[in-house]
Amino acid sequence: MKKWILNIIKAAITFGILFYLYRGGMLDFSRVRVVLSNPLLFITCFVLLFSTTIASVFRWQGLLHGQKIYISLKQCFELSMIGVFFNTAIPGAVSGDLVKGYYVVRQQPEGRGKIKAFTTLLLDRLLGLSALICVSFVAMLFNLKESLANPSLRPLCGLITLLWIGVMFFYLFVLVEWSFSKKLLKIIKKLPAGDYFGKLYEAVKAYENCRHYVYRGIAISIAVHCVLISVIYLLSQSLGGFGSVPTSKFFFLVPLGLLVTAVPVAPAGLGTGHYAFFKLFDLVGSKSGADLFTAFVTFQILISLVGGLFYVRYRGQTEGSPVRH
Repeated sequence: MKKWILNIIKAAITFGILFYLYRGGMLDFSRVRVVLSNPLLFITCFVLLFSTTIASVFRWQGLLHGQKIYISLKQCFELSMIGVFFNTAIPGAVSGDLVKGYYVVRQQPEGRGKIKAFTTLLLDRLLGLSALICVSFVAMLFNLKESLANPSLRPLCGLITLLWIGVMFFYLFVLVEWSFSKKLLKIIKKLPAGDYFGKLYEAVKAYENCRHYVYRGIAISIAVHCVLISVIYLLSQSLGGFGSVPTSKFFFLVPLGLLVTAVPVAPAGLGTGHYAFFKLFDLVGSKSGADLFTAFVTFQILISLVGGLFYVRYRGQTEGSPVRH
């Protein structure tokens, strides 16, 4: 009953936001339909976005190898597509990770390696989020004087700077061998559920010995998000209403909007993503942010439907291919 009530509340928030934007003239589905009816633009955006999914497969496979979990590239791709499907089917951008984790863990011999498999999913998500922060931070530096001159953008500059500092500390913690690591592990094991968190800590620190997988993951993540932002920029030029927004502002603002979609309120960030994009682009003189997100999320939904085909296939299997350690 609590789960149903929570889902109803989330649905009410989503539809409430969309209704508010629509009634206020901030969301116009007819404009988006015109953009999506352009065959060349449609195919270009679909192919580019699908390529980011493929690139993410290589990122996750590398992290799996770092934990000595070996699955074929084909299977890694299939599980990633299932994850993409559930990112849309279930509220929140991390929902698909849980499903991917289920299928990987199901294949562990005698239930072993569950925490290692979970660690790859956790780090895979963190690589993606940290890349968003890094792209936004670099874009801010290229236009620092102009951004600080705009009172509306100053708080965002401070926020993204703090997030970037947090990202740097995280990677220093993960990749650098510290003298206090063993002491910290002993402290963690004394905490409630310390055995579980201790194993998680050890799995994360295992990347000290295979940093190249993390470095490769960061590079792939940055490339993926640059492609995503480029697609959103292409859609904005076709949609119209962004003439006053320089390209650099897309690389500063879009990552912040995509970070909001990770909040588990509605599938594919519906509602929350619309509001975030509207507010962010309103800061730089455009009232079409919500329409832009509608066009973008349409492609996400279409790609997720492809992932649904892989899910139907996997659902009918009782066992997956064995995973070697």
